[in-house]
This record gives sequence, C-alpha cells and structure tokens, in this order.
Amino acid sequence: MMVAVPPRFKLVAIGLLIAPGFFCIWLRPPSMDVPYLSDLADPFSIHVDAHEFSLSANPYAKDRSIYRVQNQTLGVQEVYMISLPSRTDKRDAFAMQAALSGITYTQMDGVDGHDVPEKALPYTMKQNVNAIGCWRAHLDTIQKVVREKVATALIFEDDADWDVALKQQLVQFARGSRYLLKTPEHEVPFSPYGDNWDLLWIGHCGSWVYPEERRRFFVIPSDPTVEPPQHRENVIAPNMSHWEGPDHDNKTRIIFRSEGGVCTAGYAVSQQGARKTLYHMSMVPYNSQVDWGFANLCKDKQYNFTCVSVFPQLVGVSRPEGNTSKWSDIGYGDDSGRTVERAQSQHLVFSTRLNMANLLAGRTIFDSQYPDSTPSQMDIKDIGSAVGHVEELNGAV
Repeated sequence: MMVAVPPRFKLVAIGLLIAPGFFCIWLRPPSMDVPYLSDLADPFSIHVDAHEFSLSANPYAKDRSIYRVQNQTLGVQEVYMISLPSRTDKRDAFAMQAALSGITYTQMDGVDGHDVPEKALPYTMKQNVNAIGCWRAHLDTIQKVVREKVATALIFEDDADWDVALKQQLVQFARGSRYLLKTPEHEVPFSPYGDNWDLLWIGHCGSWVYPEERRRFFVIPSDPTVEPPQHRENVIAPNMSHWEGPDHDNKTRIIFRSEGGVCTAGYAVSQQGARKTLYHMSMVPYNSQVDWGFANLCKDKQYNFTCVSVFPQLVGVSRPEGNTSKWSDIGYGDDSGRTVERAQSQHLVFSTRLNMANLLAGRTIFDSQYPDSTPSQMDIKDIGSAVGHVEELNGAV
C-alpha cells in the first residue's frame, strides 16, 4: 500500500539531498574558486593555451593544477597594487597593463610618510619620510592579507611592468618553486607554486642565493625573455657563470631559494609569510626599508621564512618618457632638470607597457626593447616557449 507524502515533506527531503553539495562548494579553498584558464575568454588577454606547448620535459604535465598560475589572479587568491592617490598617471598605466594581460587586482592607496605619526613607528625606526610612507603602504596591504585571512597574495608597486608572456613564464616559475619546495610529484599542492613558502620574490633589482641551497636550481635555457647581460642594472645578482659566458647563449633564467633581495616591484606572500612580516616589521624594534626587512626575514633562520626568487626577474620597472621625477615617489635626489626622451622598462625584453599599442591592436607579434642584441620582433608563442629543468651543481659554487 502506498502512503501519501505531504508536499512539504517532499521539499524537505529534496533540500536534505541538495544541501551537502552546497556545503562542500562553500568549503572549497578560496584559491580553487577560479576556473582553469577562465580568463582565456578575454579577447584582449594575450597568452597562449598551455596545450600548444610541448610538455615532455615537464614532470608536472599530469597535474593540470599548475596552470592556475594563468588565471586572472595568477594563481594566488588576491592581487593588490599599491599607488599614491595623486599618481593618477601610474594608476592609468597599470589599469591598462593589467586589463591587457587578463589580470584582476585591488588598488591599495599608498601612504604619505608625513601622515604616519612617530608613535606609530616601530621602536628604533629612523628612516626618511618617503621610505616611511613606502614601508607603511606595504604593511597596510600585508595587514589586509592577515586581517582578511587571504591564503596567498601578489603585491605590485604601481610602476611594475612585466613581459607579454608573463603567464607562460609563471608556469615555468611554478615548476621551479615546486622543485625547490620539495613538492612530491604525486601530490596536488594547495598553491600551484607549491606549499610552505613565505615569499615569492619575482620583481626586484637584485637577489642572491641562500647559501645552504646553493646547488639546487631550476634552470630555463634559451629563454627569449631574458634581459641581455650588457643591459642589466642590478644592485646584486647571483653567480651566473655556470650558464653565461662566451660559450653560452646568455639567455638563461634560474629559480632558486633566496637569502634576500632588493626592491619590491612585485612579490607574493602566503598567509604565514604575511603574519611573520607584520610581526617583524611593525611589532619589534625595526629600522630598515621594506625590501631590507624582507631580506632580513629570508636570511634569519629564527623566522623559518622560506623565500624563492628568480633571476633575471619576471617583474620589471617602467621608466616612462619625460621628467625623471615621475619615476619614483621615494626619490633619489633632485631630478627636476633631467628628462628622458625614450620610455624603457628595466629588466624586461618584451615589455607589456612598451607593447601596449600592439596589444590594443590585437597583434601577436611584439617588439623587443633591445633590437641590437635580441630579435627585434617575435610572436607570442615563441616569446613564451622556453621550458626549464632541474640542475643540481657539483663542485665549487
């Protein structure tokens, strides 16, 4: 005999069947919320589907999660850009650059150092007012990461620039960082860059190798995006003699555990890295600019702060034409009488900002800013075609 079931009980039963599915979706990690290569639908986003590349040398070819580095937040949960409200020129340029690269970001206000009261400074801090403003702007962003429990974040300064093939470069960088972090090949890490890192320093003006890891490298040879040695301007650089010289092609990029760096054009922090940073740079005696604060963290073993870096760097610095005082809000002397006639972008070959007209026109052939020492033009598929491998050096380093 069939028993009639009131309609309201049918609705309750259906609800009980559906609810667990919604609950599981709600529990997903935030960095997994972005669909695989979702931003390829953007007609102005110039990058190449990873399927078009040969992945035979890629030990992670079966793990498609690595290609989350090509989504609209470059494989992290949030992207931030720091800029003074008065620098509308830099905000305009960065907005265009990000849009044409298929990157979404949150704009963070820079800080005027005059607005930071002395009582808000860490004990012992004695820096100039512009350095204090820069320090506080970065810490405001990192505080937001901590406060909102952001798992991973990428932070750019407003003059940051990158190669038109950044998303292809990041796949190789992620392979390298996974190797350096000893990510098991059979495991899918929470972050596509591997887990248990604190800082990924991809935009700097100099970086050096962690001494205890000076033999383990991820090496990307024959990379068209590598800035020619004669054009490099860095405060310090790793020893490249193993890969550069008269008998080499001088187009090699290396990824390595880093003991520190200089300049903060672009870097990623994890939640644990952000907490360590906020503590070290704000809550204990501290008297350094923000980049040296990161360098100290990378070096000091008591913080167990794991840094991964790359050289030549992936994120460069835009230097627009006009008065050089436009370049920096920290300041490096009186630039009021000096002008430059030709825009440039330090540390890059196929700069996104310098190729903006090509991007707007929908072209896939881009101009090198070093036609004297690199091909003057290349197709995007060739620009981003380099594939890396693991190297463990023997003997003296």
